[in-house]
Amino acid sequence: TPSAAQFNTEKLKWLNAHYIKQADKQSLASDISLRLAQLGVTVAAQPDLSAVLDLYKERANTLNELAESIVYFYQKPAMDALAAEKHLTDDIKPALQKLTTILTTCDWNAEAIHHAINDVVTEFQLKFPKVAMPLRVLICGIAQSPSIDQVMVLLGREEVLARVSTFK
Repeated sequence: TPSAAQFNTEKLKWLNAHYIKQADKQSLASDISLRLAQLGVTVAAQPDLSAVLDLYKERANTLNELAESIVYFYQKPAMDALAAEKHLTDDIKPALQKLTTILTTCDWNAEAIHHAINDVVTEFQLKFPKVAMPLRVLICGIAQSPSIDQVMVLLGREEVLARVSTFK
């Protein structure tokens, strides 16, 4: 006798993720901009939504999850209190101040930003995550994001410096 059909949520999420990765850029951008509008987010010309989606589409299982994860590109993020408490400590302030100084004048591309972070890591004898995690919290509001240098490039120098300067 045949058994009753079973709904497999994990398989559905996997299929969703697969189709998101395969989706046409324009249709995905159109769908996500509608979902962002439902969240009360206006998509500005900068950063380019397609470029933001390229960073995030590999990480999302659903379109709603994808839309929610990129909100911080278009409005100031609400900071995760636990992540802030864990990563935004007094001992990291000097390193972040030095990084801010370097970022005001360095070329604004992923490679230059990565080198700037590495220089600060070396100078302060820290490990990369010790600087990158506080940066993520300040810039994205959470401790998880794609490559922080790529996120920073998309957000732009002024916005990054404004968000980092909130940590005093």
